[in-house]
Amino acid sequence: MEDGAANELTLADGRVARLSPRDGGWTLVIDGVAQSHVGPPGQAPVLAYARWMSAAIGGGAPVRAAHLGGGLLTVPRVVADRRPGSRQVVWEIEPALVALASGRFPAPEGVEVREADARAALEAAEPGSADLVTIDVFAGGRIPPAFSSVEAARAARRALAPGGRLVVNSVAGAPLQFTRRQLAGLRETFPHVALIVQGSSLGGLRFGNACLVASDAELDAERIRAELRGDPSKGALVTDLDGIVDDAAPLTDAEAQWSPEPDLPDASRAIAALDEMSDALRRLLPGR
Repeated sequence: MEDGAANELTLADGRVARLSPRDGGWTLVIDGVAQSHVGPPGQAPVLAYARWMSAAIGGGAPVRAAHLGGGLLTVPRVVADRRPGSRQVVWEIEPALVALASGRFPAPEGVEVREADARAALEAAEPGSADLVTIDVFAGGRIPPAFSSVEAARAARRALAPGGRLVVNSVAGAPLQFTRRQLAGLRETFPHVALIVQGSSLGGLRFGNACLVASDAELDAERIRAELRGDPSKGALVTDLDGIVDDAAPLTDAEAQWSPEPDLPDASRAIAALDEMSDALRRLLPGR
């Protein structure tokens, strides 16, 4: 097992990310927030947002997938497991995370990881070249403006083949204005849009993730609901968005609006303490 120093990554902007053992795998923690997780092949996603994205993507035939944001390749691994034979490209701007995909946590077969500005790569993608586009980009716990604007939605629509699907890891919670405006941009671009979210976040009682789903084809809502049923996160699919979006205007590139500061506890110190305890136990109990 790796020692404490090996479980730290220095990012391009000087921040330190940490790899923490969890559920038979590893979780990437940045700014005290669990960003992604890698576990044994075939393991169901550990993090709730990834289970929601998995439900939105579904299983079955191979797809051509383009992923904006890589992390530990949580979502590309889901696609590789649930849709064997898929051809996938991941655009990740952080060199340290790209290195993990060719080293400690190799990318699954059929997944190509490129160090690139994900939004620029999406804009340059050949029209109709993808069946699935996912967006899962955070910096400092917030979504950069380039990945929530109506222009980003339009770029995804251009890259998608007819019947293709966009799946976005976003946020929800008080204030809900950001989520409403991001949904407005998707609804302006795609005829079919839905939201997976916890009721407490939608009601503004807590801050959490939200999974946005959009397509030019009707969404298989009942299948998605069936996959979510019984999930411990209690995430639910919402297809009637009129009352949520109301008169909200889409976000635009010109506004350069980041998602709200996450109102979440910083778990980094607790995680570091647990890792130190784990290291101490391994020294006391060698070979275990």
